[in-house]
Amino acid sequence: WRFNFVTNYSFREGVLKGAGIGGGYRWQDKVVIGYPVRAGVGGVADFDLSKPYYGPAEDGIDLWASYERKLTNRIGWKIQLNARNAFAKEGLIPISVQPDGKTWASVRVKPTQEWFVTNTFSF
Repeated sequence: WRFNFVTNYSFREGVLKGAGIGGGYRWQDKVVIGYPVRAGVGGVADFDLSKPYYGPAEDGIDLWASYERKLTNRIGWKIQLNARNAFAKEGLIPISVQPDGKTWASVRVKPTQEWFVTNTFSF
């Protein structure tokens, strides 16, 4: 399971006219990263699919602030400061495990915090 939530608010009048703020939240449920091995028929091992090993659930928060205005009657401009994975911490995420269910077989790096500025011209 997973879901995403995004919201944005733009100020249309007053001292903050042209400014905007927003945020987003992403969540993904735990995923299967392995299965225990069991003795099979004739000494051939197989996986016990009824007892999966799960990796952790993941989430992320994005934030942004923007300002927009008309440069001319026909051209609009918007600048936006974005923070992706705003509160991310360094680490590893297991993507597969050994049959014991405890030893990681492979991992990936957690998404890192990113900051960037975008400029948009509309006409």
